[in-house]
Amino acid sequence: MTEPISKTKIRQIISRRIKCVTPETSLDEAVTLMAGSKISCLVVAQNKRPCGIFTERDLVRLANQQLAIGSQTMREVMTSPVITISGSLSIYEAYSLMLTNRIRHHVVVGASGQLLGLMTQSDLVDHLGHEYFFEMRKVEQVMTPGVVTVAGNIPICDALAAMAGPGISCTVVVDERRPVGILTERDVVRLVADGVDLRTVCVQGVMSNPVLTVKTGSTVHKATLQMKKKLFRHVVVVDEQDRVAGIITQSDIVKGLEGKYIELLKEIIREKEDVFQHTARELLDKTVYLDNILSSSVNMAIIATDITLNIKYFNPLAEKVFSCSAANVIGRPALELLALEDIAPLTLHQAREIVQKEGKCLFPAEIKRDGVACFYDGTLSGIVDRRGTLAGFVLMLNDVTERKLYEEAIRHMAFHDALTGLPNRVLLNDRLGQVLALSGRSSSCGALMILDLDRFKDVNDTLGHSVGDLLLKAVGVRLMGLLRKSDTVCRMGGDEFVMLLPNISSAESATVTAAKIVTAFREPFVCNGHTLTVTASIGIADFPDAGGDAETLLKNADIALYRVKDQGRDNFQHYKVLQ
Repeated sequence: MTEPISKTKIRQIISRRIKCVTPETSLDEAVTLMAGSKISCLVVAQNKRPCGIFTERDLVRLANQQLAIGSQTMREVMTSPVITISGSLSIYEAYSLMLTNRIRHHVVVGASGQLLGLMTQSDLVDHLGHEYFFEMRKVEQVMTPGVVTVAGNIPICDALAAMAGPGISCTVVVDERRPVGILTERDVVRLVADGVDLRTVCVQGVMSNPVLTVKTGSTVHKATLQMKKKLFRHVVVVDEQDRVAGIITQSDIVKGLEGKYIELLKEIIREKEDVFQHTARELLDKTVYLDNILSSSVNMAIIATDITLNIKYFNPLAEKVFSCSAANVIGRPALELLALEDIAPLTLHQAREIVQKEGKCLFPAEIKRDGVACFYDGTLSGIVDRRGTLAGFVLMLNDVTERKLYEEAIRHMAFHDALTGLPNRVLLNDRLGQVLALSGRSSSCGALMILDLDRFKDVNDTLGHSVGDLLLKAVGVRLMGLLRKSDTVCRMGGDEFVMLLPNISSAESATVTAAKIVTAFREPFVCNGHTLTVTASIGIADFPDAGGDAETLLKNADIALYRVKDQGRDNFQHYKVLQ
C-alpha cells in the first residue's frame, strides 16, 4: 500500500549525492567544482557536520563586488551558520519552513547533527505533484511581472549589478522588449570558472539562448512541464507580440503551492478531529485524579494539554508563575496564553518533534515578572492513551533562579576583574580573537592600547592599598566614559589596563583617542577625601599593521609603552619597528 504524501518524510526524498567541501577549500576550486558538476550549491562541512553553504547567489554577489576570485577560502565567503532541518520532518513541514525561511536550499541533518543530504525547491515541486495543483491555473497568476531586462551589448558586470538585488536569480536579454537570451546564476558560475573578464565581455556573447518561453494565457501546468523537460529553472512569459510580460521561476511555483498546501492540511486535521476529541474527553475524565496528584507537586509549575495544545490542567504553582487562575485558562490554547515561543530557546514545534521522537524534551526558560527575570528548567513530556497513541503533553517548570544567579556570579568572576568589575585577561583574549578574525575577513582596522599609571606605587606606599584600590576603580570608570560602547576596557593586573578598539577608520583615530585619555588623566582623582594626581602612559599596537594575533599585538603595545616610559611618561606612542 502506497504511503500517503502527508506522511512522507524528508529523508525519503532528499538528494544524498551532494557535493561537499571543507572550510579551507579555495573559492576558485569551489567554483570550478560547481561549474563542472552543474550544481546550484556546495555544502561546507567538517567531520560530516555542515558548517556553511555556498550558492550560485553568493557567487553572483561576490562577482558583482569585483573581488578577486581565488584569494579567499570557503570559510570567508560561505553563509554560516547554515539553516538545517531534520530528516524526520514531513514534506509539508519542510515546505512550510522553505516558505518561512525564503531560501532555495535546506541542508538536512540527522538526530545528532550529521549531514544527510540536501532538499531543494525541485525536490518539493516534484513530490508535491504540481501537475494536479496547477492544471487550471494561468501563468499570470504565479509569474513575477517585474522582470529585470538588459541589452545584449552591455558588459557582464552591469548585468551582475542588476542580478545582485534581493530575489533576482536571472536577467533577461531583450531586443525591443523581445527576449533573445538569458543570463542566470548558473551562467555566472560557468563564466567565473572559465575566467571570463566580466568587465569587458558583453552579455550577448555569453548568454544562454534560445530562451524558454510560454504565452500569456497558458496554464502553469504547461509551463512547469516545459521546465521539467528542458531542466530549466526559468521560463519567460511573453504576450501576443512576443514581448516580455513576466517570468516564472521555481520559487514562484513553490509559492503557488501554498493554497493547495493549506487545503490539504485542513483535510488532514478534519480526518483526525474525531480521534482528538475522543482523546480530549479521556483526559477530562481523569481531571479529578490529576488535581489530587499534581497539586501535591508544590515545587513545580505543571500544565497539561491535549494533543492540540489546549490547556486541560493548570496547577496552583503555574497560577503564580503565569499570574493567571486555572479557571481562566482551562480550554484555551497554551501558545496564546503562555507565549511559550518567547520564554524558551526552542519553538514549541521543535519541542513537540523531540517529544514525539524521544518521549521528552528538556529546555531552559526565562519569565519576567515586574521586570525581574526568573529562570526555570523546563520539561515537555508526552501523554500516551490506553492504545499507546500520543494524546497530549505535560509542561513542567522547575524554578532554578537561585542556582542560575549563583552560576552567573561564578561565570562573571571567571571573566572579570574582582576589584574593578572590568573584563580580565581571559575575556580580553576571547574578544581580541573574535575582533582579529573579523578584521581578517573584512579588512578592517583596529588598535590595542596598554595603559600604565605613572608612579602608582607612590599612592600605595604613602596612602595605603585601600586608597590605591579606590583609585584603580576610578580609573576604570573614567576610561569607560572616554571610550565607545563597542570598545573593551580590561584590567590586566596591578595598575595596567588594556583598551581594545575594533573597527576604527585609521591609526589616526587611535591617536585621537589616546590623546584624549592622556589629557583626561591630567585631571585629578578624588578618592576617600584624597585628591590624587596621576598621569597615564599608553603604548599602541595598530592591527593589522603591528600584528595579526593577540600575543604579537600585546607584546608590541608593551614595547611602545616602555618607549613612552623611557621618554618621560605622561604620553602615548604607536609601535613602530626601530630602524
